[in-house]
Amino acid sequence: MKHIALCGALAVLLAALLAGCGARAAASARPADSRELKSTPPDSMHATAAITEQYTLEKVVQAENGSKVRLNIHLPRLESDSADAARINAEIARYYEYDVQDYADCPEAADPDVWDICIEMNWNASWYGDCVSLVVSSCYGGTDAPFHNGWCFDFESGNQLTATQLLQRMGADPAALEEALYRDVKRRDELDRQAACERGLLPPGSLKEGNTAWWATLDELPFSFDEAGNVSFVVGRFSASGGEYVNDVPVIPLDAQPLPENWEQQVLTEWMAVTAVTQEGSYAPADRNESYTLRLEKAEITGTVTVSFIRETYGSPQIQSAAETRTGELNAGAVTGWDGEKSQGWNLTCLSEDGRSSWTISMMEDGSLRMQSTGPKKGSEVWYVFRRTSAWDDIGFSAIPRRLWGTYRAGDEAAKGIRWMTFLPDGSCCMSVEWDGWSGILTGTAEGTQGRTEDGTELYFKLTDQNGRPCEFWAILLNDDGSPSGCSLKYRAGEVLFDRDTRPAYWKNDSPDLTLVP
Repeated sequence: MKHIALCGALAVLLAALLAGCGARAAASARPADSRELKSTPPDSMHATAAITEQYTLEKVVQAENGSKVRLNIHLPRLESDSADAARINAEIARYYEYDVQDYADCPEAADPDVWDICIEMNWNASWYGDCVSLVVSSCYGGTDAPFHNGWCFDFESGNQLTATQLLQRMGADPAALEEALYRDVKRRDELDRQAACERGLLPPGSLKEGNTAWWATLDELPFSFDEAGNVSFVVGRFSASGGEYVNDVPVIPLDAQPLPENWEQQVLTEWMAVTAVTQEGSYAPADRNESYTLRLEKAEITGTVTVSFIRETYGSPQIQSAAETRTGELNAGAVTGWDGEKSQGWNLTCLSEDGRSSWTISMMEDGSLRMQSTGPKKGSEVWYVFRRTSAWDDIGFSAIPRRLWGTYRAGDEAAKGIRWMTFLPDGSCCMSVEWDGWSGILTGTAEGTQGRTEDGTELYFKLTDQNGRPCEFWAILLNDDGSPSGCSLKYRAGEVLFDRDTRPAYWKNDSPDLTLVP
């Protein structure tokens, strides 16, 4: 004989996934001989039981064909005299009458600990005031996922509600919930199909050829909700990689908001951190000659974004650079920042390969991005505030534009003049200069002003030599003319312009990339 415990495990799993309530815990009242369910009636309900069990059956029977069948049956009954309640009760009773009744009168098996198949029927209720969302699951002995059906009912009026009506009463936006739900389930399906393609079960390029919808409206989907303000929908689909039907149970925040129509245009770009906040306090990375760049790009899987986090430390004459790339999953729900301010109603969650650290990225109402970085060590949490790099020149941290940060070397090794120069985020600069009869290092700080001309960006500095003697007033004109060789350069000391137009000199960033260790 084969002892099949999988059915019970599935039922326990689904009960755990669907357990919970909105405003109050699940309500049930049971006959004295039924099993104890961990639930209590809501405080606002009348003294008599709101939900009882019309069928309660737990035993192992010997079927006519010789097999042993374990019956674990618990089917609810709405205790209401309304016509809608009677209709719902009759619909629930049919599960028992069609699939269980023939076994109920069979003799009990001699050994109740061994059986061949198992029939499971269970239920769960989530309460919001006098309204309930009732979910019934049924499993018929195989390895396929259980079936689920749901009903929403208002005990005060005695009327059946649609899922949409109950969600609206709870203050949710059904359209936003469905949008978030679709992204979640579509992402699961595409990841599943991707695995099937890698195993040769599907032809290459069929990632997007799966079902585009598993339901017409939310009213078709059973759902429950919990005290944390989350809604769990049960969505069945076919797994291409597993070759079986599965149940997805996405958890969506009740207060989910729809994404802006131009979400991708707003977010999929490059961002730079203007502030970092740790337990020790906040600081501007540019003040430490550091930069944190966040690059968001569209990924192939629906609801996912490729997130690259680049950390650079600017020194002279080199930059140390490290980068890490993760896949972020787009979720509904706002994020509360370190200062208590809430983001818009979505977030990107990125886990490291070992799952020990995470990034949570969200957009604020002012258009900035915030990223919460957490690691396994205590005190490792860091918050970053990002702005678009295209707007960096207007932020005001330095007179040196973001695109010019770094170290540049002269392309013409034979030419006299500046050999290399470094522009740092804090506004300082360092130059190696070789003139006829003199060579050395000049250092200085940007004057806080810059001029933009049709030829490029002109930067103003006061420089000193290695002995601290001040030099003349300097200006550097860098022009990114699109050459693969780098930026063309003009520079002047005082009013004398050193023009390289007759022999173009190009400058390229000479900074090595270092591998990031998570």
